[in-house]
Amino acid sequence: MDVLKFQDPVFGPFSLRSYCKGVIDSAPFQRLRNLYQLGVTRFVFAGATHSRFEHSLGCAHKAYKVAAHTFKTQGGLRAGDAWGYGVDMEEDDVRIVTLAGLCHDLGHGPLSHPFDKLMQRLGVKDWRHEEMSGRLVQYMVDECGLELQREDDVRRITELIEGEPRGAHPPAPMAEGQPGRAGRRFLFDIVANKRNGVDVDKMDYLKRDAQACGVAHGCNVERLLQKYSTKVLEDELCYDYSEYLTVLKLFRTREDLYREVYTLHTCKAIELMAVDALAAAEPLLGIAERVREPQTFISLDDTILTKLQHYRTDHRGKLDDAQDKALRAAEAILHRLEGRQLYRFGNQFTVPPEFLVDSRWDSMKKRFTAEEVASHGGSGSGDIPGGLTAADVIVDENKIDHTKGDKNPAELVGFFNHPTPNVLGRIDRNQIVGIMPQIFQERVLRVFTPHQDERYVRAIERALEAWCRHHFGGDRRMATPVRPPRQQGGAGGANGAALPPMLPREAVTNAMLDSLRQPSDGGAGSGSGSGPALEATPTRRPRLAGPGEGLEDPGPGDRSKRPRPGA
Repeated sequence: MDVLKFQDPVFGPFSLRSYCKGVIDSAPFQRLRNLYQLGVTRFVFAGATHSRFEHSLGCAHKAYKVAAHTFKTQGGLRAGDAWGYGVDMEEDDVRIVTLAGLCHDLGHGPLSHPFDKLMQRLGVKDWRHEEMSGRLVQYMVDECGLELQREDDVRRITELIEGEPRGAHPPAPMAEGQPGRAGRRFLFDIVANKRNGVDVDKMDYLKRDAQACGVAHGCNVERLLQKYSTKVLEDELCYDYSEYLTVLKLFRTREDLYREVYTLHTCKAIELMAVDALAAAEPLLGIAERVREPQTFISLDDTILTKLQHYRTDHRGKLDDAQDKALRAAEAILHRLEGRQLYRFGNQFTVPPEFLVDSRWDSMKKRFTAEEVASHGGSGSGDIPGGLTAADVIVDENKIDHTKGDKNPAELVGFFNHPTPNVLGRIDRNQIVGIMPQIFQERVLRVFTPHQDERYVRAIERALEAWCRHHFGGDRRMATPVRPPRQQGGAGGANGAALPPMLPREAVTNAMLDSLRQPSDGGAGSGSGSGPALEATPTRRPRLAGPGEGLEDPGPGDRSKRPRPGA
């Protein structure tokens, strides 16, 4: 079979089957060359210029590897052999899974995920990029000459992109002399895994994004794609239990990138400005109408900001008064962005975990608005003419989790062990070697201001502090101490403001250092002024134990006695 060969700068050379050519050579897919994977993050991380084009190719290759291995070892004529239980899978399913990986990002708009917020600003409430991806697959069939093999191929591809089956996929009946074959739900675990979040989409973009942004990460995702690292048990895609640390690192890498890149406050300020510019230029661009149909949607990509900058030159003398006013507002924002006059960040506050656990925040967050925060400005905005108003405040809520909200996704991943290869097991958090968080989601509330004046920055952070104290209690503190009002004598003079209170993290660090400075009770290495002696050999890390009882500690090289997940 003919193959298409690619040289990936992140994952190295790979190939795709020839049935991918019709998709790749279509206008909707070529559009992905002009969609940055990380949107405007490139304004902060200079290397973040990779596109959804190469990510989609890489995702298709990884989807093919997982699907082809599953079919080869558990599907078709090999169902029920020594490797494991057979699955209800045919060779054509490999093609569909590969095409789903190839097409899963077709429906993204400019700016990446902030485009979804732009849609809300423009009154498009029912926008979902996964749905548009499916519509674009149908568009390629209808208008681009894409030839698929079966009548229901578009539906099957769209279902896999959305990650959930539209109809029931019951297990196949048991054949005589063979174990019962699982259903087809496992196919939805490959590209967009709604069960636990481990899928080839994340395996590709996490490493690609980290490398492009120069962020160190410790997740070797290729280990999860090796032969015999995956198996389908009980209609679920499972992983070899020896890779549980790799699975944990996948979630931790995602969290790290969210903190260090995706939600970095400078990146967020630029995202807010880009969304404001496009919203201001809506009378010219007509984005809300263009997203309604695939043929007009594919004209939207990340060149839109550049086109907007040159719009006046390209349409000289063709603008009415309303269009000219809209263009001037958008040009002013883009001019500031070009000159690095970004929206100023005030401060941020992390919603207390107890408000997330009992869902109180779900009902409270509707009150986190610019109007509400500005109303708490009080005396802190006294030096602002007219006081703090909603136009001076931009609120932003950031969600950070491990893909499953308040749940620990690692406990939702199925594992198998070679001594009992056909038994699906789970790894409880108490068995995991290393520190595991107790809370798996965060909501971070931030305030920005479009003004460059320092008075507005101080005013919005005091307003946020007052709003948080009002809603969460008087003992709540910001992420950084709120800056005190300026005194006439200056911060460094005799009349200067008092030093801000110490950060909790610094207090903890100092307490730990104080404890290490205390002299030990005796023994080798103890003496006046010296800290406790270190052990010559570090304490051994506790071994991983499976959920089963009475597991022995395996000896060196004795694979049969490794602890394993229980059924």
